[in-house]
Amino acid sequence: MRWNNTHQDRRIRRAANLLIAATLALSLQGLLFSQTTPPPVVAPNQASPNQAPANQPPTVAQPAAGHRTSLIMIDPAHGGSESGAILNPVILEKDVTLALARRLRQQLITRGIQAQLVRDSDGILSVDQRAVLANAAQPALYISIHATSQGSGMRIYTAMLPASGDNSGPFVDWQSAQSASLARSRWAQGQLVAAVQKTGFPVRSLAAPLRPLNNITVPALALEIAPTTGDVSQLASADYQQMISAALANGVATLIPALRTKPESAP
Repeated sequence: MRWNNTHQDRRIRRAANLLIAATLALSLQGLLFSQTTPPPVVAPNQASPNQAPANQPPTVAQPAAGHRTSLIMIDPAHGGSESGAILNPVILEKDVTLALARRLRQQLITRGIQAQLVRDSDGILSVDQRAVLANAAQPALYISIHATSQGSGMRIYTAMLPASGDNSGPFVDWQSAQSASLARSRWAQGQLVAAVQKTGFPVRSLAAPLRPLNNITVPALALEIAPTTGDVSQLASADYQQMISAALANGVATLIPALRTKPESAP
């Protein structure tokens, strides 16, 4: 029994040694193979499948060229504690602008044009907040609406930008953000003035350093509506508001195809 146990122990140790030797041989073979197999060659201007070239930025998908939204964003001026002009003891500018904006939105929707209000309640928004909302939506046209007791009919404004702005790459100076779209704003202004003039309604085109026009990155206009009779109560008249909103909607409808396709630098 003792011999048999000793003999059996020797057989077990021999089998274990053979297993260890085989394992070491396989490990050495793998090590030698990895040292003698050259790495894949990548040309200087060619990236490996999972790595971008060191001298080139990663590719970023761009929107389809020429495609623009047809959204018209209408911004009734003032609101909340900011009443605007007190046109008479019972007519506030903020109420007239909101009523006009709602009528214009409805007139545009009736013509199949998407329209949205920046302010659709008696809430207060700063000019910066209005610009941020408009720039985020990227509409085809931004229209700010004001009302006044001075003058007669309608005045349509484009921005008057400061002399220079510090623009760097995709970042633009806040006070001159309109610069890239100013030519198209002026073109839209001319087209809209011509359309309103056809109705016989008094209308003028002007430029002014108005906010938030300077801060808007898309074509942007400001409208200032005055009575034609000298009676400020005309501004609160449903008939007067309906006539103005219909004339404006007809004019805007003619702008949409061009606003969607024309480049920023050309009217």
